[in-house]
Amino acid sequence: MHKIVVHNNHFSSEEQVFDELEINGLHVVEMEIPAVKNESHWHEFSTWFYILEGELLITDTAQDKTLKATPGARVDVPERVLHSEESAGYKIIAGLTSLPSDPDNVDLPPEAL
Repeated sequence: MHKIVVHNNHFSSEEQVFDELEINGLHVVEMEIPAVKNESHWHEFSTWFYILEGELLITDTAQDKTLKATPGARVDVPERVLHSEESAGYKIIAGLTSLPSDPDNVDLPPEAL
């Protein structure tokens, strides 16, 4: 079973993040996410995201488990895993296994799973 994993204290510099993403052949996306509290959704790609600033609560819907990620953490979200996010805002570098087919609609609804 695929599940979301938070690796706390995973990195200490952006250089480490970029090196890890390059070694693993992931597509790099840098984002500043404003305050969010979203509904359960999924993505068509797997993502590793690295928390640079802020705090994120991510809920693995299938596991009914909420995990906390803070600066220095890497969050692994496998493709097709239902999850939701809550934060006052955070900044990340993300590594995607593939680029989204529709960049304007990356959060897919549970019924489309």
